Amino acid sequence: MTPEEIDEFLAAPRLCHFATTDERGRPRVRPVWYLWRDGAFWFTTRLESRHTGRDLSTSEWVAMSVASEDRPYRTVIAHGRPEVAPKDREILLAISTRYGEGPGRRWTAIAMREPDRVVLRMEPSKLISRDYGTTA
Repeated sequence: MTPEEIDEFLAAPRLCHFATTDERGRPRVRPVWYLWRDGAFWFTTRLESRHTGRDLSTSEWVAMSVASEDRPYRTVIAHGRPEVAPKDREILLAISTRYGEGPGRRWTAIAMREPDRVVLRMEPSKLISRDYGTTA
């Protein structure tokens, strides 16, 4: 896909499958909300009460994929090292309201009270896209 097609594809509120490795090196994948903005993926997690956050303390590399559910299938896969930043209400709202305005605002209000809530920003070191509707 072209950069413009990738931007358009990632603008839709699809779930992202986010992969980390645990302290024993075993892979762990979970569906998460995301935001694609200015060439970076934004996610959120909790450092202590979620496996995602604990896994980041033992392995800094992650992988993620976003796929369409309708034919012709399209997908974006990325690898990188997410930067961990303190929770930020604006970013949390930008992520959560993509998946529904009212529920997103309610979720953000709760997330802002969670002491271990953080924001993750990942600029992909590797980005692969595929449109299975093309012959190329």
